[in-house]
Amino acid sequence: MSDDGHVDRASIRGPIGFMAKNGIAANVVMLFLVLAGLVSARNLVQEVLPDFSLDRVQILVRYPGAAPEEVEESIVRRIEEQIRAVDGLNRVESTASEGLASVIAEFTSGTDVNRALNELKAEVDRIPTFPAAAERPEVREITSRQSVIRLLVYGDVPERTLKELAYGIEEGLSALPEVSLAEISGARPYEISIEVPLRRLRALGLTLDDIAFAVRQSSLELSAGRVSTSGDDILVRTLGQNYEQVDFEEIILLGRPDGTSVRLGEIATVRDGFADTDLSVRYNGQTAVRVDVFRTSDEQVLDIAEAVKRYLDAEVVPALPEGVSVELWKDDSEEVSGRLGLMTENALIGFALVFLALALFLEIRLAMWVAVGLAVSFMGAFLVMGFLGISINMFSLMALVLALGIVVDDAIVVGESIFAERERGQRGLAAAIRGTRRVSTPVIFSVLTTITAFAALLNAPGPQGELGRGIPLVVIAVLVISLLESLLVLPNHLSHLAAPGVRRSGAAQRMLHRAQGAVDRTMKRLAEGPLDRGLRVATEQPSIVLAAAAGLLVISLGAVASGIVPNQFITPIEGDVVSANLEMPTGTPAERTARIVAELEAAGRRAVARLSDGGDEGEDPLEFDVAVTVGELAALYDPLGGDAVEAARGHLGTVQFKLHDWDRRGIAASDFERVWRAEVGIPAEAKSLSISSNLLGLGLPVHYELSHPDPGRLEAIAAEFTAELTAVEGTFDVRSNLDEGFRELQLELNPEGRSLNLTLDRFATQVRSAFFGAEALRVPRGREDMRVWVRLPEEERNSATDVENYLVRTPGGEVPLGQIASAGFSRSSAAIHRVDGRRAVTITADVDPRIATGQQVNARLDNEVLPRLTSENPDLAYSYGGQRKEQDHAISVLGRSLILALLIMYSLMAIPFGSYTQPLIIMAAVPLGAIGALAGHMLLGLSWGLWSLYGLVGVFGVVVNDSLMMIRFINDLRDSGLEPADAVISGAKERFRAIMLTSITTFLGVAPLVFETSTYAQHLVPLATSVGFGVFIATILLMVVVPALVMTQYNLAARRERWRLARA
Repeated sequence: MSDDGHVDRASIRGPIGFMAKNGIAANVVMLFLVLAGLVSARNLVQEVLPDFSLDRVQILVRYPGAAPEEVEESIVRRIEEQIRAVDGLNRVESTASEGLASVIAEFTSGTDVNRALNELKAEVDRIPTFPAAAERPEVREITSRQSVIRLLVYGDVPERTLKELAYGIEEGLSALPEVSLAEISGARPYEISIEVPLRRLRALGLTLDDIAFAVRQSSLELSAGRVSTSGDDILVRTLGQNYEQVDFEEIILLGRPDGTSVRLGEIATVRDGFADTDLSVRYNGQTAVRVDVFRTSDEQVLDIAEAVKRYLDAEVVPALPEGVSVELWKDDSEEVSGRLGLMTENALIGFALVFLALALFLEIRLAMWVAVGLAVSFMGAFLVMGFLGISINMFSLMALVLALGIVVDDAIVVGESIFAERERGQRGLAAAIRGTRRVSTPVIFSVLTTITAFAALLNAPGPQGELGRGIPLVVIAVLVISLLESLLVLPNHLSHLAAPGVRRSGAAQRMLHRAQGAVDRTMKRLAEGPLDRGLRVATEQPSIVLAAAAGLLVISLGAVASGIVPNQFITPIEGDVVSANLEMPTGTPAERTARIVAELEAAGRRAVARLSDGGDEGEDPLEFDVAVTVGELAALYDPLGGDAVEAARGHLGTVQFKLHDWDRRGIAASDFERVWRAEVGIPAEAKSLSISSNLLGLGLPVHYELSHPDPGRLEAIAAEFTAELTAVEGTFDVRSNLDEGFRELQLELNPEGRSLNLTLDRFATQVRSAFFGAEALRVPRGREDMRVWVRLPEEERNSATDVENYLVRTPGGEVPLGQIASAGFSRSSAAIHRVDGRRAVTITADVDPRIATGQQVNARLDNEVLPRLTSENPDLAYSYGGQRKEQDHAISVLGRSLILALLIMYSLMAIPFGSYTQPLIIMAAVPLGAIGALAGHMLLGLSWGLWSLYGLVGVFGVVVNDSLMMIRFINDLRDSGLEPADAVISGAKERFRAIMLTSITTFLGVAPLVFETSTYAQHLVPLATSVGFGVFIATILLMVVVPALVMTQYNLAARRERWRLARA
């Protein structure tokens, strides 16, 4: 251990001197951060994507049997009018479909959603005029919650057997301590249908409503309160609730004169089965039911998965009947382990590369302590993440990788300064204190400027901003901990280093010293060769250097504007499930949809075969599983889209391929998506077909909403716009939510009907009961409320002729419906969509980035198609949605935030420099970072997007710090009496080594992710590219651009002085 040298009492004053002298205090702080960080890290929730609020609330009202127009008029409009005054309401999207009203209220960012939800409930409850047949409104927040485990219970057994098994598994899972919620889906609801032939009703003089009333009156359990006796209290309850088919068959309808009774089973067929909906799920060709396991915000995915697997192996699988199996279709623990493991691996490789660079540039023990400081900073960040409730997810780990290259700068500056003091003759503690104090002010202000830059990202709006909010928070936490460690802990450790020139023997040490010598000689050659020549040009002809830099900036921005660097605001996040969503014209029978779905599945299998044939000889075939659903679309969660809940529809279908470890073969899910799309094309009968490999839907690049007061004209405009969009090269999966809907038989009482004293209400109720059914009651079965319906047999209600011949009961007797009512066919809407109180049509499309960008497609539509349509239709209004809306909003918000951040950064730098102009010179490094980041995207063929911007902000912090330190050294040399040109050249050369080390460590820290080939991390590659290439290229440029700017400042000051003297 070296001697501390002479340190007077005054030098030890202040926190830097105290901590440098007091090794116990420094080590206690370090150990506290490490241990507390480890404890916090063990308790942090691990997930692939963070949970976040969408600021949306959905109101659902079910109105069984109602047409969309009736739902719109009697429910949707009333809700829209009632809630329009709720505070914070930003947008209202409504959908009226058959039997269902969905109203989604979107609130401004920052709104207390719980308060808004309660206000909406209160407002909806005040509506007194909902139809009597409408069910109670459901009001719920739309959240980012997704299942973490999905089980498929499948087999060639009866549907009820599968459903009961699924219910048993659901109950068992819900009883596990690790599981809060489990739900089944993909199964038709239970239903009891009482079918009474019309002739039986006529023979007994009864109506279907009479039967429903009798069923309701004969199925009841009612408490009669409590009876107090001398002994104890007795509860009294009347029993008579019917639950099973046989119970309903025994209900007495009428008594005969001979004392016998007419029971329901004698005149009706009672079917105990399932609702007549077009819903079916199949897994690898067998009928299946889904069981989903959800987690709350504080539950661990890995713990839930382990408990579920343990329960399945121990209790479920051994007890399954023959022919039934259970499969883990979705397991987020594998996603968490795979994706987070990949990020951790990249971080560790980056850390190792950073340490290697430090060891080559610095003394090995100095490099070691700098690396220890990095680890301590990360442990401290885990502690802060625990306090802030930030989980370990792909974005928070990306923040740590990003911080790896940024925060090392503080420790390098302090370490280099202490090392320089030792080379000047200072020893031990004295060198540590003086070296740290020499750079403490610029280090503090450089960290503050970096924090300011990242703080601007906290205001990023929308789902993308919510997903990435952990990035600035984690980076800021690491920066703060790193600053404290660099100024208060590192100096004490470096005060104990051996004196300069003292070297230890050994082969490894000698090899390291030779490598360090080679690096040192290389740095000196660069400094005295290319750098010296560049600096002389910068000092002698600064305008040439500045013009060249400006030209590079123009070229870089032009590359984005021209599309050389494509602009893709939202980078897709791929998963391992590829889904094809098919929508046939409304009214298509489920059987026909199932045949088209089977063709989609066959095309998918052909795509797998093509990809398998392209592999190396001898490799096993690609493994996959297939789930097929008719009646629903795949529930790809999309926070930029709606979240409506629909009943099963026979014209909808989904095919999902789950890919097993294809990534190891170098085949991405998007590759399979493209091959599958090429195999299947677009079925001629299909209204739309979309295929997606995205783990998370974040809207589409082309998204327009058209509205017009004339519904017929709106339909024609939408059809023309859709045709124009389909013709644009590079677009696919073009979809419109406009659909012609079902044929509708409209009935209206004629004068003869009204003359029979038949009220419209009585007439409509009889027709509804006969053909839709009369709901008698609901009884509990398991976790469902099973409906009991009374209706005509199917063979008496399956044609328009049956409707016209139906005998309607009037006060004067029975009359055929066709005699008392006029009937005419029309075409109803499949669904009616409204935005902010107006009918609207939404038209969307995806874009192949290899052919075009969403920006280019939108520009063509804006400049060529929409002007023509609006000129032909003056009342046409349109707006944007999806990615474009989010991009415009984000650019607006982030633009204001970054401008404010730059103003704050300017103020922070003006304070230590005491100058108005030098902070501007320092901030001139910001465009240099943009040049580097865009150059990196161009070299790697990447698109520019939001995550690229996040990385660019990290670049700002590094290059501003480098410029700040360089100018600080130039100022010190200028104050010592050197001429301006000499001070500029000497200051730049003196900082060259430290700046290059910062640049190299930053690049190496993110390099593993920049060149990562796994599809799991591709959406984060643009961020890492911005950081790595931005810092590296900007460093080369700022070594001459900043000196040129400083020299220009000196030259202008000299001219002003000469002008002032000349006037004097």
